[in-house]
Amino acid sequence: MIADDHEIVRRGITMIIQSLPGQYQVIEASTCSQVLQAFTNEQLDFAILDMALSDANISSILEQVMDKKGEASLLVYSMNAEHIYAPRFFSKGFRGFVSKQASISELEKAIKTVFRGEVYISAELQETLLDPSRQMQLKNPIDALSDRELEVSEYLAIGMGVKEIAQKMNLDMTTVSTYKRRAFDKLGVQSSVELKEKLMIYKS
Repeated sequence: MIADDHEIVRRGITMIIQSLPGQYQVIEASTCSQVLQAFTNEQLDFAILDMALSDANISSILEQVMDKKGEASLLVYSMNAEHIYAPRFFSKGFRGFVSKQASISELEKAIKTVFRGEVYISAELQETLLDPSRQMQLKNPIDALSDRELEVSEYLAIGMGVKEIAQKMNLDMTTVSTYKRRAFDKLGVQSSVELKEKLMIYKS
């Protein structure tokens, strides 16, 4: 399965897969609901997932994905910052994370690696994980946020309000407000403007 909210991206990845040895049946999805439906109705071997789909962020359905995925190997292909998000996905059992800023050849390498049953980690991320001094340099307040707190922070940073976020994440407003307050406390900010500025600094 290829899950991305842009058809051109799905078709591009399909072309890469079709160029590989063997035969693969490709299922496309553009929403989180379609992703869950595919995991429920199909026996998938691999899934390549963007984080931001048209109806929600993949983080909002991670528990359901992990419950339904069976033996499928999961690869994230996303614009989100690799050094922030990749360790979170690896800790949940994902097999790879590729930045959309990477080259096509790097994406192809990642797909081949995961299709072989191995784990794909970019050279840059490997260097970070293996170098304690660099890990210390990259330590930042974002690491202290839970997945939900980070997701709420991302939405706040693009100007969404609590009510809109609650609808997007299928949560009640009180819960979203709690995540917002915790994120503000952990990041040491008092407004969404300050939050956006801090995310820009530490996600670069």
